[in-house]
Amino acid sequence: MQTASASFSVILLISLVMGIVLNYTMFWCTIVNSALTTTIVGVLKGVGSTTLGFVVLGGVKVHALNVTGLVINTFGGVWYSYAKYTQKKKLPRRVAPDEESHPHK
Repeated sequence: MQTASASFSVILLISLVMGIVLNYTMFWCTIVNSALTTTIVGVLKGVGSTTLGFVVLGGVKVHALNVTGLVINTFGGVWYSYAKYTQKKKLPRRVAPDEESHPHK
């Protein structure tokens, strides 16, 4: 019983660290790049993890239908990201006044 509890604790700790690292890298990616880049990277990450899951985990035979679904999913994600980017580009930018540079009266 103790072994199961210890292994669960180790797996829980590893999952916790991986979640923290994932959130940090996504936050950092958004700061360094744009939100569009982060979205595209997210789509590509999904493709990579799905493909890696086919290879590493097994249990699913790669058929034309699976590959077609993966391609459609990827194309849809990229298309959605592009549509949001063009929509955002059409909106006029609102510039907030810099309150720190103007002394208060």
